[in-house]
Amino acid sequence: MRIWNDPNCERTANASEGIDWDLARYQLLQVPFPESMAVIGPLVKQLENPLELDRAALHCVFGVISVFFFFIKYLIETDQPHLGLARAYLSQLDAFSSGIHPHLLDKSDWLVKDSRINALRRAVLTRLPKDEESKRPRIYVYGNDVPEVQELSQGASFCAKGQWGMEVHIHEWLLASPYLTRHPDEADLFFVPAYSICMFEGGFFPLENLDNKYKEMLRQLRYFNRNRGRDHIFTFGSGLSASVFRSWRTEIPESIQLSPETWLFNDVVDMKEPCFNTWRDIAVPGYLHRHEIISLHQAAKPLAERSYVAVFLGRIDSSRGPHPSQGGPDVRAAIRRLKEKGEIFVAQNLSFPEMHAVMGSAKFCFVPKGKSAWSLRFFEALFANCVPVILSDFWELPFESFMDLPSFVIKWPMDLVGDTLMEYLKSLPDSTVQEYMDASKAWRCWYVYPPLLHEQSMAKSDELKEVCPGLDEENAFQALNAHFMGCDAFEEGDLLVTFPGCKDPAACNPLFNLAMAYSNGSFSLSDEHRRSAASIRLFGPPELAAELYRASRGA
Repeated sequence: MRIWNDPNCERTANASEGIDWDLARYQLLQVPFPESMAVIGPLVKQLENPLELDRAALHCVFGVISVFFFFIKYLIETDQPHLGLARAYLSQLDAFSSGIHPHLLDKSDWLVKDSRINALRRAVLTRLPKDEESKRPRIYVYGNDVPEVQELSQGASFCAKGQWGMEVHIHEWLLASPYLTRHPDEADLFFVPAYSICMFEGGFFPLENLDNKYKEMLRQLRYFNRNRGRDHIFTFGSGLSASVFRSWRTEIPESIQLSPETWLFNDVVDMKEPCFNTWRDIAVPGYLHRHEIISLHQAAKPLAERSYVAVFLGRIDSSRGPHPSQGGPDVRAAIRRLKEKGEIFVAQNLSFPEMHAVMGSAKFCFVPKGKSAWSLRFFEALFANCVPVILSDFWELPFESFMDLPSFVIKWPMDLVGDTLMEYLKSLPDSTVQEYMDASKAWRCWYVYPPLLHEQSMAKSDELKEVCPGLDEENAFQALNAHFMGCDAFEEGDLLVTFPGCKDPAACNPLFNLAMAYSNGSFSLSDEHRRSAASIRLFGPPELAAELYRASRGA
């Protein structure tokens, strides 16, 4: 309640213990930065004590945010920047600011507003070391020079959490990536930052206003009409997908959409065609916070200790039934019938630890269609090492083009969910289930968005890297590279096929050139050519191809 009725922390004036935040705010307002470091430095020193930090966060969270903000600003702007320390403190700032609606901070009488926090995040991102030279395709990211872009990408800390947070993380990854170009005239693609579902669900704009904001923004995108918007990328991170921008079919019909949703959303009752187009758009994973990934991993029991055959954690009422315009099987009703027979464990409204414990104790985790086709339960199941059973006919899973999904996912027709499904699952020997579980460990980290700014620390060990040892190279950002890369063997009308681990022209072109030669008959599988690395990667044997890949990574 203090952020509502005492945002300026006046109650801490002349406090007998802890920090007098009313005095600190007055001093920050009177002394300009960086001279104010004389005030900020001692406050940071006090906040290094965890008990003092907890007390300060309870009594004056806006004060904590302001102190950390100016300290980070100092760390990156000083003559000898301390980027690692700045990222660690920005992680702490993010932990506090992410739980507060930006409008509350903006209405307080502190110098730090949401727009300044966003600017600080991006200043840190652009200073992160890049391991590689500038790469193709070159991607231009629109910025705050377009007022509507600034409005639609506000609240980055607030919007980066939860299953829709990928809209923020993809934006920030591009800002720190070797694909970024500051020169729009040399860009191959254009990224338009807009945290669509957060702007709606977070109460920033109602849908009607959001539609107008998008249309106003499009008028200000200087390069949109260069190619009818076909080289522009938008993110839509929820089941609503592009429906948060009601006019998208007339305004951006040819633009690329990144979205986890590939089918219809129940609440849009008059929807007849999905927003997603397989040949235009890219299905992306939902966002799992690193704490959730680590918790799920820790809850995962060995197969022999798993007490549930199958579980589903979620609602099984009629609101999650078929789409009103399409009809079809009610898969959640089918699950309800299995529950009534005692065939499957079903629960809802569990705490995270309880939910993770259940998933980590099950062989199979059901992932049915609900209001939307996609579900975060799929990604949660993978890190609980519970074999996901997809019961959603029209969900195109992310990165299907190169991931060996059948090796770790069971997809079952929605209209056949019932006794036959349970008989099949029970018939699988433990050796087969273990193969699914082992394959899941090999592939699941491609669905992780590695944190760039949040949950950073100065510790040498990283628990997330223990779950995903190869995370620097196998993650959701690198998977997107397969869709964005350039290759000189590709011409208009060609069939483009992507390969895992192929992320730039130098690595990819030998594969594409050889594939093209094989397809047009100018190459045959002679013994001499089979010895080339490209030939082995394309035509096998798979074991040797895997060995070459590991050797190239120094594994």
